[in-house]
Amino acid sequence: MTGATGQAESPQALVSAETRRWQRAAEALEPEHTLVRIAANAKFVLTSITLLGTAISAAGLVSITRLTQRPELLALTVLAFALSLGAVLLALWTLVLRSREVNLDDLEDVKTWYEEEFGHAGRVAAAGWLLSGGVLLAGVVAVIVAVVANPSYQVALQSAGSDGKHSLTASAGATDAGPDSVLTVSVTGKDASGAETLLIRGSSTADADGAAEIEASVDTDRAFASYTIVLTDDDKQKATLTLRTP
Repeated sequence: MTGATGQAESPQALVSAETRRWQRAAEALEPEHTLVRIAANAKFVLTSITLLGTAISAAGLVSITRLTQRPELLALTVLAFALSLGAVLLALWTLVLRSREVNLDDLEDVKTWYEEEFGHAGRVAAAGWLLSGGVLLAGVVAVIVAVVANPSYQVALQSAGSDGKHSLTASAGATDAGPDSVLTVSVTGKDASGAETLLIRGSSTADADGAAEIEASVDTDRAFASYTIVLTDDDKQKATLTLRTP
């Protein structure tokens, strides 16, 4: 009687390549690897906080002066900062070292420790969402400031004279102001004691395109230590300039 002999295949050979790939992926999800990913994500949130400044600055388009002229944009900027600050605090909270004794011979104690650490993953996720919201709001502010025109205000003050006679000429202008808004320019003189005297006051109404110009002058026989010109738009100060005399 004759019989055939052969070599039995190993269990590993019976597993397909795709199954082995998923097995390796499952190993990457083991508890110790998961903790490493949580810490890495928390560090990523901290290092990505610079994205907020990049979105706010928008290549120099946004300045604090332009934001103060638009209270709603300033409010959005503050909210973006608050969201990002919350993201940083949550990320730092996750990375703060926590320690307690763990009985390595007690698998239930080891399991409990890992479960406690996994509980911090929710904080990292929340930090990521908060940072995303902050960057989004900052980007919206930058786009609005870049697209929507902001009023431009200018003031100028000239002083000339001799022998106790002084001539002051104040000029001011605005572009892209609100149609029919009232612009007012005033010039005050301050003496050595600090007392102020109103010397010039003039106003003009912006046209349909939001443009306005004001020019006014006055002659005085009194010298002042300094002169200040102020331009307001509907009683809101928009520009100021102080000229000190020699």
